[in-house]
Amino acid sequence: MRNTFYIFFAALLFLNACKEDNDELVAGTAQEDLELKRITSAPWKIYRVEVSGLDVFNLAVPACQQDDSYRFYKDSSLMQYENSNVCSGNPDSASTHWEFYQGKSKLIGTVLGITDTAGVVALEDQLMKLSVDYNGNPALVFFKK
Repeated sequence: MRNTFYIFFAALLFLNACKEDNDELVAGTAQEDLELKRITSAPWKIYRVEVSGLDVFNLAVPACQQDDSYRFYKDSSLMQYENSNVCSGNPDSASTHWEFYQGKSKLIGTVLGITDTAGVVALEDQLMKLSVDYNGNPALVFFKK
């Protein structure tokens, strides 16, 4: 009877140790890919561009680009979709390249026809805020899903 107890106790300890290792592995993997998951999970649309605290979206972004959406893919391709209001002479979509760097604190890509480096101010499930240089002025570009 005592041997059965020891075997049961040893098996219980072994299974518990394996469970903790798996939990750590899953948690570490999920944490590493959180930013990638957030940016690639759905298309983004720009809804605000702030320069010196003022929203200049309707002034700085042509009407035909205001409904555009951007889809970041895990393979580093970035698709821009013109949606219903297509700019004259433009295709309905265009593919470019994007990538994170400096520990995912910055990204480079083409948005509104401009290829530039942007600081990642916020990257949440439904909101992304990037800091960029807009005509020599610091600007914030707000995206939503």
